[in-house]
Amino acid sequence: MKKKVVLGIGLLLAAVGIVLATLFLPVTVGTGTEELRTVRLGWPFWFVVQDQSRYSPPGEVWTTRLLSPWECSFAVVWWRFLASCAAAAGLLWLVLRAVALLTGWRAGAGRA
Repeated sequence: MKKKVVLGIGLLLAAVGIVLATLFLPVTVGTGTEELRTVRLGWPFWFVVQDQSRYSPPGEVWTTRLLSPWECSFAVVWWRFLASCAAAAGLLWLVLRAVALLTGWRAGAGRA
């Protein structure tokens, strides 16, 4: 029982870390003022909206990422963040379950 709780907490912490790291993945947005005002960041579901309208990049498409919060204001959509964490934790659980099935590993196996 204790191992399952530790595994669950570990999965949740890993999922939160992975989801927060996705904020630094590049995203492609249009260069119009309205598009730059609502740059959506995060994966698997966007959960941060940042206003990057103070910049005027050349061209029609701009690849950007999370910029400094002191320069560009942002808002966090918490329910989308929690949904992203749940999805990432579920995916990690499926991967661990598949590895356990493929290797024949069982919790508590090998004890006398």
